[in-house]
Amino acid sequence: MLGWRRGRRFPLTATYIDPSMSDTELRTVLYGGDLVVRTDIAAVGDLVDYVRDELAALFSPHDPEQVHRYLSPEEVAGLLGVWKPAFIHSEKSVELVRAITAEAGFSTTDTYLDLPRPRTAYPVGHLTTGIAFNFPWHRDTWYAAPPQQINWWLPIFEIRPDNAMKFDLPRFARAVKNDSSAFDYYEINRARATTAQQVKVEVQARPRALDHEPEGDVVIVMQPGSVLLFSGAQLHASIPNTSGRARYSVDFRTADQRDVLAGRGAPLVDTACTGTSLRDFVNPCTGAVFDEGLVRSLYGDPPEDAVLVFDPHDAPRPVGQPG
Repeated sequence: MLGWRRGRRFPLTATYIDPSMSDTELRTVLYGGDLVVRTDIAAVGDLVDYVRDELAALFSPHDPEQVHRYLSPEEVAGLLGVWKPAFIHSEKSVELVRAITAEAGFSTTDTYLDLPRPRTAYPVGHLTTGIAFNFPWHRDTWYAAPPQQINWWLPIFEIRPDNAMKFDLPRFARAVKNDSSAFDYYEINRARATTAQQVKVEVQARPRALDHEPEGDVVIVMQPGSVLLFSGAQLHASIPNTSGRARYSVDFRTADQRDVLAGRGAPLVDTACTGTSLRDFVNPCTGAVFDEGLVRSLYGDPPEDAVLVFDPHDAPRPVGQPG
C-alpha cells in the first residue's frame, strides 16, 4: 500500500495494539514493515520485575536510573561488563523470554530464540560506547540478521520521547546508503570479547546509515510491561538521552523455522554484510539449532577460521575487574 507525504510516495505502515492474529499473520505484517505492541502478556511483567531486582542489586545503594550521577563511566562499564553476560546466559533469563513468546501465541516447536540482551542508554556525556553503545540509524540486517528476524523490545522503567528509540518507517523497503559492506559477522564474533573495555572510544564495527535524513521519525512510548515487536529490517536508532535518567531495556530476537525453510521474510534492499547470525538462534524447548547444511545453502561456506558463534568464555574480564 502506498500513501503520500510532502508530495512523495511512501509505504503506509500500521502500529497494531494487542491484535487478534495468529502467529503466522503477525509475522506477515511484521515482514511487511508494520509494528506490533503487546500490552497483554503477563510474562513481560515477570521479566521486568526480574531485571529491576537485578539492577537494584547491581548498583546498590544507588538508583539505577540515576547511577550516572555517582559512578564514572569506567565504574559503570566494569559493573555492566560482569552483569550483562551473566544475565544473557542465565537459565532464568532464557526461561522468562520463552514464556513471553509462548504466551504471545508463537509456536514452541518452530520459534527459535536468540539470547535476551539488556540494553543501557545513559545520558549524553556519560557512558555511550562499548557495552552501552548509542546506536545510530541502522537495520539489524546490516548486522547479519536473517530476514526472518523479529525483534522484541521492552522497557524496564518508564521511557520518554527523549530517551527512547525512533523509526524511519517510510524507508522500510527502500534502500539507504550505508556502510554494512565492512561488517563481517564472523570477525565481529572475535571483537565482541573486548566490548566491555570500550569506555572512551568505540572500536567495534557498527554498521550505520550514511548522511541519512529521516523522512518521518516515529517514537513508540510504552509503559513497562509492554513489548514492541518489529522486523530486523526496520530502520531505527537510539535517541540521544537528554532525559537525565538512564534508560534500561531488554530485547531478544526470534526466527521461525517454517519461514526460514520457505524463504519468507522481510525484504533486504540494501544489506551488504558478510556472514549470518542464524546460527545463534536456538529452540528453547528442544535445544535444536538450525541445520548447518541449511545455513550454508542460504549463506555460503564460511572461512575455515571463522568464529561462527560467539563464546562468552573467551571474553576477558572488563577493565577494573579482578583476575
